[in-house]
Amino acid sequence: MAEPTHDPLMQEIEDELRQEQMKKMWAVYGKYVIGIVVAVVITVAGYQGWQAYDASRKQDATDTLLGAATLAQNGDNAAATDILSKLESDAPSGVAMLAKMRKAGLQAETGDAAAAADLYATVAADTSAPKAFRELATILGAVQSLEANPGSAQSVLDSLAPLRGETDTWRHAAREISAAAALELGNTEMAREFLQANALDGRAPGGVRSRAQELLQALAR
Repeated sequence: MAEPTHDPLMQEIEDELRQEQMKKMWAVYGKYVIGIVVAVVITVAGYQGWQAYDASRKQDATDTLLGAATLAQNGDNAAATDILSKLESDAPSGVAMLAKMRKAGLQAETGDAAAAADLYATVAADTSAPKAFRELATILGAVQSLEANPGSAQSVLDSLAPLRGETDTWRHAAREISAAAALELGNTEMAREFLQANALDGRAPGGVRSRAQELLQALAR
């Protein structure tokens, strides 16, 4: 750990460097978190969103959604977005919700963080959607809100507060994003508290704990 300094200017510079380190590390790890949760949507939770609907309509919508995913994977984001937009309005609600999530993901990937944040917000506010999806949309929307507008840091912290509890499904991602938001507010101590909670969470995956420890070490430099 660096020796403390009593020079106000040097202290300010050191604080700026620590925050910049954290932001750079979050830019790397944040994408990892997003990739994990999006994979959950596509591979695990999708069936729950579709199971209550007519089989033939569901199959058609499913095929269309998978076709859009293939287009996106092949780099044709414009065509994929057009299809997803139609699914938003025409598909059964479970498929429409997944289409919104995928479309928001594409918007994020192409740099339109503000649009992605808005679309995630619509899913998060949809009381007809399963709770797990609403919470996931809150998590992903928080990332994009910070990307689009660092000044939204306090509102991001507030929105994630219900998801940071000891038993919440998305608590680890919520704490990491909250740490980034705290740094945007210049509150390094708060950021440490969120990361420390992950580092000490015995039920957290090893990768989450080690990532928290690395980020804590970066802040300590």
